[in-house]
Amino acid sequence: MDKDFPLVCICIPTYNAAGTVRETLESILAQTYPNFVVHISDNASTDRTIEIVSAMADSRVHIHQHEVNVGGEGNFNRCIQLAEGKYTVIFHADDIYEQDMVAKQVAFLEANAEAGAVFTEASTIDEMGKRIGQICLPDEIESKCGLYDFNTMFKAVLRHSNFFICPSVMVRTPVYKQEIKSWLGERFKTSADLDVWLRILLNHPVGYLKEQLMRYRISSDQWSAKVRLATERADFFLVTDHYLAQEFVKSFLTATDMSNYRNLDRRDRVMRAVNIYITGYSRQANELIVDVFSLEALKFALKSKQGVFVLLVGSYLKLLELLRLNKIGKLSLSYMKNVTRK
Repeated sequence: MDKDFPLVCICIPTYNAAGTVRETLESILAQTYPNFVVHISDNASTDRTIEIVSAMADSRVHIHQHEVNVGGEGNFNRCIQLAEGKYTVIFHADDIYEQDMVAKQVAFLEANAEAGAVFTEASTIDEMGKRIGQICLPDEIESKCGLYDFNTMFKAVLRHSNFFICPSVMVRTPVYKQEIKSWLGERFKTSADLDVWLRILLNHPVGYLKEQLMRYRISSDQWSAKVRLATERADFFLVTDHYLAQEFVKSFLTATDMSNYRNLDRRDRVMRAVNIYITGYSRQANELIVDVFSLEALKFALKSKQGVFVLLVGSYLKLLELLRLNKIGKLSLSYMKNVTRK
């Protein structure tokens, strides 16, 4: 079977995933691809995760129950250690995977020997499984052969932030085990995944299937929701700043690329300023957005909805500070955040 259908290793890092892991595992076991093994790496769960997984008896599923919680990035490193076969995926324990996802990714990698990995697009769902949106490859990124290099993707990241969907990627197992080896969580924190994709791109082109082959769950208690409360600079910039300091990266970036990067930074500062203002530090909030009316910011507002958002929110914060409407400002900003969260 290995010749016609090379072995795929599906790793699932879990921690207190009792509410979703059954549906996730059911979608994995229903894959049309015939040759795969599943490794559950449990990060010292205190709920019924292990009980639920154990009850789903299947010879392809292997459970690794750990007594010590090593954090999310540490558990991903455990998954890399467990990786076997020709290809490896690290699926999340709260997402749903379409039946032909693995088959289509294997077909792509088999047809493109130079590719180190392949990503897919995704629909997004809420805690109840209702579709709420989608995550797609940015429209302007084009490739005649379906492969993308480091330069192309890094430029796109500077413009769009991290559009790679972590649980969508299938990686050649030797790339994980011999090149990546580990996620650098201590250095890049919650954005260690972006660093992994960029490290792969340094040595290999990657594919990106323009199909929504998974349902990516966005819940109220996960990191992607908690960033709405952030007052510190996003971990994303730990990664981008690391690569921007490299001479070979500087050599291919244009003035437009750096402007895109500053626009992302400005958006991050505006969002942090809102959170800081709500906590009662209006002066510190306004210090973060001193350039909200810069020529670059105004040009960005003319070109994108994000630019308009940054300009409007920044202007509102400036107005609140000028008129000393701190109490009204805190109430109104809190209300707007609650509305956008729904």
